[in-house]
Amino acid sequence: MWPMVMIFFALAALTSASAQERDVNIMPRQLVELGQKHGCQQVNDFFAVDGMINPPYVYGYLPGPKEKSAAFWCQVDEKGERRFLLMIMAKEEPPQELARCPRQIPSLNRPKGLDLYRNPSESLEKFVYVDAPTRTGPKNVKLTHNAIRSEYDGVGSIFYCYGGRWLVRQQD
Repeated sequence: MWPMVMIFFALAALTSASAQERDVNIMPRQLVELGQKHGCQQVNDFFAVDGMINPPYVYGYLPGPKEKSAAFWCQVDEKGERRFLLMIMAKEEPPQELARCPRQIPSLNRPKGLDLYRNPSESLEKFVYVDAPTRTGPKNVKLTHNAIRSEYDGVGSIFYCYGGRWLVRQQD
């Protein structure tokens, strides 16, 4: 009888530790809750990589106080497969040019660490539209506001809102 009791307590401890591990936020609570409102969960295994990686969120994407906007990664389960979304949080109405872009950007790639990117000399012709990946961005149009970079170990994607649509450029 005593071995059965020990096995029971060992299993209970493992189950409890596993449940606590799943409940740990890897992002600020407000971002986790916003994602959940849209049926999107945090990427619990985000940090399961070797080496340094930026977090799965970045504050200050939109003009104004940093805490008023953010971009973050989350995941949805679609027909038994994980799909990743880059979500945009805006506590205030963004400038008109940025307000027209969707607040959810689907990604085919595994999420990488986020930071902000700005290069006013870069042309959008190096980008492709997220919703039409064979179509390049307009020529002679330069980046005028923040882009969102998802990068790990020198490889990643740069997302930019233009004309109510998201563009992306792969980098390596």
